[in-house]
Parts: sequence; structure tokens; C-alpha cells
Amino acid sequence: MIEKATFDDEVLERVADDFEAPHTIAADLARDLGREVTEYDVLQALLALATSGQVQVFVYETAKQDFVPVDVSEVVSCETLWFKAKK
Repeated sequence: MIEKATFDDEVLERVADDFEAPHTIAADLARDLGREVTEYDVLQALLALATSGQVQVFVYETAKQDFVPVDVSEVVSCETLWFKAKK
């Protein structure tokens, strides 16, 4: 079993250069790690990374046609979350 810190590092790497959502990377992580990875696993890692300040949470606003940052405390009221690493 992969350690949580190592899994979080793998997830962080996936959001380093582009906006990603848990569903966009779970299957790739499962393939690369050789084990089952659920969207929930990825979401939990992304939220932990957001809480630690390494990742920003976004929602996509169609009216603005852009990703808009949201605070990690607001995620329960958001439908589809996107994430990107802070530089």
C-alpha cells in the first residue's frame, strides 16, 4: 500500500501545470500506481493539499468562461471542483 504522503505527492504532480478535477486524474493514477484509485481518494488528497496551501480550489463559471478561485471552506456548496497547484 502506498503511503499517504507519497499518494498526495502523486496527486500534486497531476495538478502542477493545469486545472484538474478528481475524475480527470483518478484513472490515470490507478494505472500508474497499479492499484484502485477512486475519485474520492483523489478528492481527499486534493482537499488536504488545498488546506495546506499547496493547491488552489476553483469552480468553472460559464458566465465568465473562466475558473474562479474559491476558499477550501466553501467546497461543500460547490458542485464540480477543479484544482491547480500554487506556484
